[in-house]
Amino acid sequence: YLIVMSSLSLRVCCTSFLLPAPPFWQPLAEHGRLSFGEYGDWAQALLAGDDQPLIWVLFLADVIPQLNVAASADDRAAVYETLLSPLSVRLQQQPAPVIVAWSGYRGESPLSSARGLSPWQQLQHEFEAQLYALAARYPALHVLALDQALQGIGMQAAFDPRNYYAARCRLSRQGLMTTASALACLWQRIQRPPCKVLALDCDNTLWGGVVGEVGLAGLALGSDGMGKLYADLQAVARAWAQQGVLLVLLSKNNEADVWQVFDQHPGMVLKRDHIVASAINWQDKPGNLKQLMNELGLGLDSVLFVDDNPLERAAMREALPQVQVLELPAAVTDWPAALASAEALVRFTLTADDQHKTAQYRERAAFISARHEAGDEHGFLQRIAMQPRWLALDAGTLARAEQLCAKTNQFNLRLQRHSAARLQQLAAEPGCVAGLVTLSDRFGDHGITGLAIARVRGEVAVLDTFLLSCRVLGRHLEAWLLAAVIARLRAQGVRWLLGQYCPGERNQLAADFLAVHGLHPFATCQDLRAAADNLSVDSQALAAALALLGEDGGLYAAPLDTLTIPYLDLFDHVDAHTD
Repeated sequence: YLIVMSSLSLRVCCTSFLLPAPPFWQPLAEHGRLSFGEYGDWAQALLAGDDQPLIWVLFLADVIPQLNVAASADDRAAVYETLLSPLSVRLQQQPAPVIVAWSGYRGESPLSSARGLSPWQQLQHEFEAQLYALAARYPALHVLALDQALQGIGMQAAFDPRNYYAARCRLSRQGLMTTASALACLWQRIQRPPCKVLALDCDNTLWGGVVGEVGLAGLALGSDGMGKLYADLQAVARAWAQQGVLLVLLSKNNEADVWQVFDQHPGMVLKRDHIVASAINWQDKPGNLKQLMNELGLGLDSVLFVDDNPLERAAMREALPQVQVLELPAAVTDWPAALASAEALVRFTLTADDQHKTAQYRERAAFISARHEAGDEHGFLQRIAMQPRWLALDAGTLARAEQLCAKTNQFNLRLQRHSAARLQQLAAEPGCVAGLVTLSDRFGDHGITGLAIARVRGEVAVLDTFLLSCRVLGRHLEAWLLAAVIARLRAQGVRWLLGQYCPGERNQLAADFLAVHGLHPFATCQDLRAAADNLSVDSQALAAALALLGEDGGLYAAPLDTLTIPYLDLFDHVDAHTD
């Protein structure tokens, strides 16, 4: 069976039958060309040698007979091994994403677990642990707890015994559509990074009432009644901030009134320190948001906007379609849960850097202000005691490297969106120079802020990936990072460095980087080959290196023995040659 709505191919297999008709699977088909195999061919699909993304819908009740539920621990372990061994083999061999949407649902009386886990519940917990252990080892694996997705419509509505006994399909029509929608949401999030910014209205959003009309005492905010609802909503926003989401305020209000609530109202859960930036005035919110994102160095597509007023939400969608807008439920009492389950903010991994995002962006604002006041930019940068450090790309930094690839847009030479599995492959290539950079200075510890990968082909290296977080731009850290890469390439005898700038919607900031830092532009590959011939560069190595680059960007190259990087005097106190 084949459902075609997109050029991307998604292979779908299942332990039972999925009724692959377009009405049921349309939500997922909008994201890829769906290819359903034959009934029961899930093991073959997992072991196929192709590199297309795979979705495996797994019902434990299909593969573990009722009579085997109470088997011994050793017997259960053997069952798990049989189930997960083909998956493990695929994950070892292919970097393409795999989604396992699994269900452990089997109708049981709640009395069966009155004194402890029932045998079936114990089996589910053990299998789940095995599955997530695999996900910890293989970044390409994503797990969808299907029962959690289906519980919104009710398990009896999601499963249909008539379909099962007639066609070996465990799900009802509604269950199939809910499954497809859940898979579509997960797939979309795999393809698109989460929002970095939560933009919040104040009156009747963070608290009940209009502060300019009712004053502090008249606001609904606190530990009782409707006040508890707004306090809970703030608690959800604060929890997102703890996971690295930046909170900004967009409020049509008198600024003094808003900050009075933050400073003096005893029911406030959010404090000033949780807010990275704000635009509190009577101007239109789309214009205010554009200005805030420019100041933070972030794109509008990294914002989730929350406002109680449907007119403001509509205006934001109309003026800035890049911004994601949370459509709040009609019932105010459902708002905290709606914000807590906002899929646009969910991230698959939480790094140490994520937990310090608010402080880091506040430090960026302080840096920009101080730089403007200093006048002499070069002298200012020399005085702030910048301390960059090179970190190897390894198991400890892999999650952050993947995150940087997915989220960095403005200073990103080639816009390579490498998965963790692909990053592991690149780092393991012979001669590959792959590392990240951390930075601290007078304005704070900025954490891991950049990634560089140079792939080596004989005496020629290619900058496969070179990117830097926008929050540290303006310090010439990119010069230090390039010098660190070059030092490691020279140490292994590499003579030439190739670079490429691939223009995108938002990375114009990196357009001149290679030329400014000593690499020469070449209009065509032929021009580059002619220059290389004059310098006696190995033609086979050059051809192999050029094969690593696409055709969408401009070529740059330079011999490493004469390449001089500017701005390195800002880092004379730091050795770029050691890890």
